[in-house]
Amino acid sequence: MCTAYELGKSRGSTPGYLAPEAVAEISATRETRIIRPTLPAPVILPDGTLRTMHWGFRRAFAPKAKGNKPVWRTIVNSREDKLGGRTWKEAFALRRCFIPASSFYEWVEREGRNVPLRFERPGGEWIWIAGIWEINDEHGVCFSMITTHPNNVLEPVHDRMPAVLGDAQIPLFLEGELNEFGPSAVTLEFKQADNFLKTNTDRKKAPPAQGELF
Repeated sequence: MCTAYELGKSRGSTPGYLAPEAVAEISATRETRIIRPTLPAPVILPDGTLRTMHWGFRRAFAPKAKGNKPVWRTIVNSREDKLGGRTWKEAFALRRCFIPASSFYEWVEREGRNVPLRFERPGGEWIWIAGIWEINDEHGVCFSMITTHPNNVLEPVHDRMPAVLGDAQIPLFLEGELNEFGPSAVTLEFKQADNFLKTNTDRKKAPPAQGELF
């Protein structure tokens, strides 16, 4: 599951219906910033405007032991095959968005250590990821990233991938006409990246992850 993505200086065009202010803001990105669960990040709404939201829907689950308090989880990824469930149904029907990213990360185990792989488009072009959003009384406006079946690049690494949209798919998704995603046809490539979560003395521990609700 994707629990980290990156914002940075990206190349390529932006969808034509983005508001000029939104284009200016994401195009002005110069310093690379890694987005993790609960952090704020820019999200594009159907009217072409940009809004900053926190990554992850917040949900309370019943405690395992009687008398304990509910357990809160941050749901950063929403599986395509679960979008009809009560957690996502309303947002998928009424509150769609897409998430600009310059890259995203997946984790693999190599030589007993968890290491991140950085996925990006050739040439450093923008990646557009399907998402949904909601308003939380305590945490404000929050978004969740839709995930789908992996394409041939992601399949050796993970059984899910972010729903990366091609330029022609974006308006169809935002208008409610695209409801199934499948493996993305957008060309991606990857390489191993530095472990940005751990110190040199603690790299063998798995990275903390709050993600998809199965």
